[in-house]
Amino acid sequence: MVYRTPFEAEIIVYEKSIVGYVVYMSSNMYFDKDGIIVESTNEKLENVPMITGLDFGQIVLYQPLPVADPAVFEEILNLTQILSTYEIEVDKIHYNADREAELYIGNLVAQLGGNSDMNGKISELSDILRDYPDLNGTLF
Repeated sequence: MVYRTPFEAEIIVYEKSIVGYVVYMSSNMYFDKDGIIVESTNEKLENVPMITGLDFGQIVLYQPLPVADPAVFEEILNLTQILSTYEIEVDKIHYNADREAELYIGNLVAQLGGNSDMNGKISELSDILRDYPDLNGTLF
């Protein structure tokens, strides 16, 4: 907030971008790049993937999602930014026990493996989806 004159003030508001959501007690809990829960609703926001496979405890609005390793949020942010760059919309991102990502895109499951060279993996996936838009099954 910046006061210009005694009767005038300027308020600057920064909107946090939502990178994903988890389902908790029948509600969609949306979180930002830092893992802070920023919204709780029963509705699904467009172009925001559901994240599954994370172990967390009790969720509190406007507090970080309580996960064992907060570095997972950096991986989620990186992955969602790359997906956005290639204009790939996913329904769900699942992290297995080894913290390897699996993308669910309609009837297709793309197992991405570890976090290394994620840009190259998503680039290849983009090419496959462009050439075979109705693909279903599992990609390794």
